[in-house]
Amino acid sequence: MSSINRPLSGPMLTFRLREAIEELRREEDLRHGGRAGRTLAKAGRMRLVLVAMDEGNVIGTHQADSPLTIHVIEGNIEYRSDDGEHRLREGEVLFFGPGHAHDITATQPSALLITISAIGDDYEPETLP
Repeated sequence: MSSINRPLSGPMLTFRLREAIEELRREEDLRHGGRAGRTLAKAGRMRLVLVAMDEGNVIGTHQADSPLTIHVIEGNIEYRSDDGEHRLREGEVLFFGPGHAHDITATQPSALLITISAIGDDYEPETLP
């Protein structure tokens, strides 16, 4: 489904991740920048984001103000933490609380499902009609 014509919230949403990953792999961002992403759901404090990465693509260190999970749907990634280098393989999930997210590198073509629970300044309350 086109990213423009799809709902981001509702009482229940279903996603076909394999199809969505294939769509991301065809996007210009992936071909030119090595990474493409799409927000699948956004409701209240919750965000669900699907990201496709080419081998060698790096998501640099950044401040994560909210707890989040990274679920590797396809491929493998490496990431740094204060206690060293780690690898996350297909089917594995990483949870971490607020703090620094250190260089996440795709060691092969990979797809990640990222769940973010917004807190503090990154929370934008939805207005009701």
